[in-house]
Amino acid sequence: MKIWFIFSYDGSKFQGSQTQPHENGVEDALARALAHVGIFNKITSSSRTDKGVHANNQSACVECGEHFKDLNRLKDLINRHAHPHIHIKRIMRANEEFHPRYDAKARLYRYIISHDEFSVFRSDYEVFLPEFDIKTANELLKNFIGEHDFSMFMKTGSDTKSPVRTITKAFCYRYKNKSVIVFKANGFLRGQVRLMVATVLKGLKFNNAGRLICTQLQNKAPFTRIPAPAQGLYLHRVFY
Repeated sequence: MKIWFIFSYDGSKFQGSQTQPHENGVEDALARALAHVGIFNKITSSSRTDKGVHANNQSACVECGEHFKDLNRLKDLINRHAHPHIHIKRIMRANEEFHPRYDAKARLYRYIISHDEFSVFRSDYEVFLPEFDIKTANELLKNFIGEHDFSMFMKTGSDTKSPVRTITKAFCYRYKNKSVIVFKANGFLRGQVRLMVATVLKGLKFNNAGRLICTQLQNKAPFTRIPAPAQGLYLHRVFY
């Protein structure tokens, strides 16, 4: 049977979510935890995240034997070996045709910026920057909403059939002493969210930043090719 699980992970402890040659990817650690309970098949995840990027609700599937009847018990057994850096939240039985990547309708990311004094204990999970104007940030973020060619917002060397994506939500809000930037889209290119965040943060220093962002979306000269730091980024939810 095919099981579908929702899980979180601390991206600072891995070299990315995909299986790595040195076996230090999230999927490598999860595969080792699954092997302890007798599941040895390949894991298929909904999204790939870069080194240092976290997930609150990643989605993945794996084939296993029909003898696994109590899925809550199975979740507890896997977590014994997946903790402390990976935590399975839910396990469900999935249809055999279900694919966590291709069946996903949308993904939502959050980028966390703290305006507190720098803390070495939180530096793997937040980016520390001075306060900025939320209203201006939201004006810049509006430029990303809609269907666009995001060629200027993906890492060089990316292997993708089309750079066109549709963003349905792009906004920023203040929570306590943090600013949270949110993006929801039908899909994201490699490095896209971090490049969009970097563009907005850089754009806050320029009066004509909105026009510069539009220029990028017209597939012209990039405003910046340096992505925002990975530690502030979280895959928050995958929609089906």
